Formats: sequence, C-alpha cells, structure tokens
Amino acid sequence: MNPTAKGAAASARPDAPELGPRLATLLLPRARGGDPALLRASIEQLCLDRDHGHVCLQLAELAGRSRRAEGADDGPAAGPTDWPALDAWRTALRASGLCHVLGANGALDADFDTEAPLPLVLDAQSRLYLRRDFTAERTIARWLLPRLQPLPIEAGAVRTALQALDLHAPAERGDVDWQLAAIAAAARAPFLLLTGGPGTGKTTTVARLLGVLRQLEPGLRIAIAAPTGKAAARLGEALQQRAAAQPALAGLLHELVPTTLHRLLGYLPHDDSFRRGPGQPLPFDLVVVDEASMVDPTLLAVLCAALLPAARLLLVGDRDQLAAVAAGQVLGDLCRAARPERGCGPGLATFVQAVTGMAVPVQNSANPIADCVIALRTNHRFGQQPGIGAFARALAERQPDAALLALQHGHADLQLVADGNAALGALAEPLLAAAAAARGEPEAALRALATLRVLTATRHGPMGAVAWNQRIEAWLGQRAVRVEQPWYPGRPILVTTNDHQNRIWNGDLGVVWLDGDGRAVVLFPNADGSVRKVPPLRLPAHETAWAMTVHKAQGSEFDHVLLAMPEREGPLWQASLIYTGITRARRRALLLAEPALLRAGLGHWPARASGLAAALGGA
Repeated sequence: MNPTAKGAAASARPDAPELGPRLATLLLPRARGGDPALLRASIEQLCLDRDHGHVCLQLAELAGRSRRAEGADDGPAAGPTDWPALDAWRTALRASGLCHVLGANGALDADFDTEAPLPLVLDAQSRLYLRRDFTAERTIARWLLPRLQPLPIEAGAVRTALQALDLHAPAERGDVDWQLAAIAAAARAPFLLLTGGPGTGKTTTVARLLGVLRQLEPGLRIAIAAPTGKAAARLGEALQQRAAAQPALAGLLHELVPTTLHRLLGYLPHDDSFRRGPGQPLPFDLVVVDEASMVDPTLLAVLCAALLPAARLLLVGDRDQLAAVAAGQVLGDLCRAARPERGCGPGLATFVQAVTGMAVPVQNSANPIADCVIALRTNHRFGQQPGIGAFARALAERQPDAALLALQHGHADLQLVADGNAALGALAEPLLAAAAAARGEPEAALRALATLRVLTATRHGPMGAVAWNQRIEAWLGQRAVRVEQPWYPGRPILVTTNDHQNRIWNGDLGVVWLDGDGRAVVLFPNADGSVRKVPPLRLPAHETAWAMTVHKAQGSEFDHVLLAMPEREGPLWQASLIYTGITRARRRALLLAEPALLRAGLGHWPARASGLAAALGGA
C-alpha cells in the first residue's frame, strides 16, 4: 500500500479533529471482538494525537491513567473513564481483529507483508499506528538501513576530487571543517543528512559536494527538489549565486533546475497518487532534498520507494526549525538516532582523517546512522547580528536562559517590544519604504518584498496573520498610503495554492504594481532575475502578506522581522516556532511576546511520537 499525499495532509485540515469519530464509526462494525468502547476511544485518541503531529499513540504513556487527567477537555468523549493496564489494552486491540500486532522486529517484521492488511498496527513497544503511517515509517527504515553501510571507495580518490576543486582542510591542526566532513560522508555512503542552522553554509556545502561527486562519477545524474515551489525557487537562486562565486562549479550548478518533490514524483491530484514508484523509478543517481524539515514521513516514503536501487539520497535542512504541518518529524527522528552533536561514528572518523587529515569528534558506540548525519556548526551569516546569532546558538544548544539573556541584552539587531504599537513604530521606516517602492521600477518593488515581514504563530485570532494585515493596512492608511482599493500598489501577495499552468506556486510572494497604463499587475521574481507580470484575475488563491505565519515563512529571509506570539499560553508557545521566526531576519528581529510566557516557551521543544529513531537504532 503506497502512502498518499492526501493522507499526509490530513492533520493539517480544519476538520482533522473530526477524523477520529468518523474513522471509529467506520471501523467498529468490522471488529470481531474486544471492547468496542475501548476500541473507539483508542482510535479517537490516536487521531487526536496525529492532529498534534504524532505519528503514533504511545499506549505505555497512557496505560492506567485517567482519560480526563487534570481536567483536560480535548480527549475522546466516549469509552472508559480510565485507560486500562498495558497488557489488557494490547489484548483488547488484538482481539478486535482490526489491529496487526508486530513482533520484536518492529518495522522489519516480515509477517506484515504477508498477512491480510488491517487498519491499525501495534508494535512491540506498544505504539499504535494507522496502517498508512506505519507503512510510511517502515518504508523509510527499510530503505535507509542497508544504505548506512559504506560504499567501496578509496580515500585517495576523494582526496583527489577535493584537490581538483581547491578544497583543503583547515591549516590549524585540531580545527574541524564540518563542510569537508560532510563531503567525505556523502562520498562514502549512499545516504547523507546535512543539518545546520541559518548561515552555517548548507547550500555552499551542497554545491561543493555535488562537484566532488561529479568528479568521482562524471556521468552522475542529479535531481534537486524542495517541498514547495517557493523553496525550490529560492534554492535555484542560491545555487546560481554559488555558481558565480565558484567558477569551477558553474557548469554543474547551471544545469541543475530545482523542482518540487510533488512534481519530481509526478503527483496525480485526481487519483491522489504518484506516477513514480517501484515500477517507474526516478531516472537519477542522486536526489537532493532541501528544506527537509518540512517533509513528512508519507512523502519521504514515496520518494524512497521511487529511487533506483543504487541511487543516493541527500537530505538538507535545519533540525531545529518547525516540523512538517502533517504528522511526523523525519529530520528530528534521524538526528535523534544519530546524535550528530556528539560527533560521528568511528568508521566515518577514520575515513575523514584519511581523506582530509582532520580528526573529528567520535562516538565510539554510535549507531551506523551516526556516519550519515552531519551537523554544521559555524555560523557565517550573523557576524554583524550578534543578538540574533547568540539567540539562535543558545536555542540550538538547548539553553533557554542564554536565549532569554540575548533577548534582554539590548542588541540593536534583536529586541523585545512591549506592544503592537511599539512594534509598528519600530518598523515604520521599512514599512513606508516598501509601500513607496511599488511606485518605482518593478525591480525596486520586488526588492522591497524582502525588506520586512510580520510573522505570526497562527493565521486567525487577535495575534494572527489576518489581524496583523488589517492592522498594518490601517496604519498605512493613517499615513496617507492609499490602501482602500483591493489592488493598491505595494500590496504584498502570498499565493496559497499551486497553479502549474502559470508556474505560480503555493508560498510564492508577489507585489501589486501599476503598469504604464495605470493597470494593476502582480509582480513575481523569476529565478534568472527577470520579472513576471500576472494580471490579478489570473492569480490562484492568495492573500495579503504584510504578515504571514511562521510555517509559511520557513526558508524565507527578510531584512526586518517582527515575530508576534500569542497572548495566551498554548501549544504554539514552543522554541522551534520562536527559533524559526527570529532566524528569518537578516538584519533585525523584533519579538512581541508576553514576558510571563516567554521563558517557558523558549524551553519547550515538543517531541513528536514515532518509532523511526528506534528502528534505526536510536532511543
């Protein structure tokens, strides 16, 4: 059973909390035994946990506990008052006839392939899954495990390829260039996960890595993709910038045109399936996926199943950023299994030293995946932004008190603001400049798009993106900026659906501009630096984008950022959201947040339940 894109998006739908009751009502008549009330409650709780991002329901954490612990009001309404003991719960699920119960092999259990498919799966660690989620997780684990072993390649060949591109280890003995270590790791094994915060050189590393692999295999066929059209376009721009800076790589980088994962895999929206798969694999020897933190397990499983048996896979992303909107957190799971902050495994350490002469930190008892996950650590972007740099580093190192100190230090580039009026006052100059730029040349109007953005945790509510867009337009109107017409010049536009025919993608940012005849058009940047003009009537679904959610802004950069957090405590008060929002800023970040909620939020890194890390040898 191949996972589909629609299943991956279920938890992001507004009606997702209703999935549990509907699914339970559908499945209960098929049950052959057990406790119907407990089965209904289990299905509803599983679906509720999926809505919160978890791939599975961990029975051991609930067994024997009250279902209305501490007055919680978001659990299933029907069924027993307390959850049963773990053994009794497992027995009831098995007796229902709706649940495949796995042995100790978990994701590698061969019986799963041969027995009749059941809608629920319970593994040996008492993790309860919907079958489609378990299938996706299992596909990833079964693809990865054999590809964590090294390829038959000589260190001398890699060293020669590095020298051909003038890449050398640090002159200072004892220093570690993790970019070089990542290149060596990619040459050594068919899988690599490259993680690092903003400004750590992920794109530069990828460009050099591709150059080295092409030196080693001149006919290497490469595809580069990202989860969204916007991310793919940004990646293309970044690679062209690297081509200009590194002439030796220019020919290779110019031939690479990033696309979306859905387009790469041939997504068929009417069937909710993909053209590419085991029967029609992708014709590439290497697939690179940027912004991999946004990729959910279902989509990654489709990609793994569509790769040629000898193909390589490179995932690139920031493990500290927000996870995918759908359930799952693949990048976090792989990093949790590998623990790259502790160093790499002995095998990769030996290979890196043979190739570069560098001695890298070693995890002597590491799992094999530790040789295939590299974390970049040196930030090259925030040298002129000491506040943002210190804040990002503190959160990446899980030091919330240090992050709070960075916010309170009084840095010019990182400030806490007391209220919305103070925030708008601090943004007055770039706001007015952006509005005025739309009356100039198209290129100036597009450049103004990147000058500022208000980022929010939610779309709706008093601190949501919709309310902030209204607030900003009212503020501009009070300052003689004409915003009363829907298509006023300078209005930023965020596209919210894909339009393949017009090559406009979900997440694209454009700006309204008046042509020589006074007609409104929306300007969009092309990857080659040119400008595309789209009449408003040809736009797909869209919204005003002075403000947008942090999820929509992932991968983007703006000169000035205001992150407006909710006024009340809730699940969105989490460090990954704050980290992602603040690090979208190139020059200055403002944080509008309740001080009483801030300290706890900076220390809250929610983990999404899954079994992938355990399947790869992690905790």
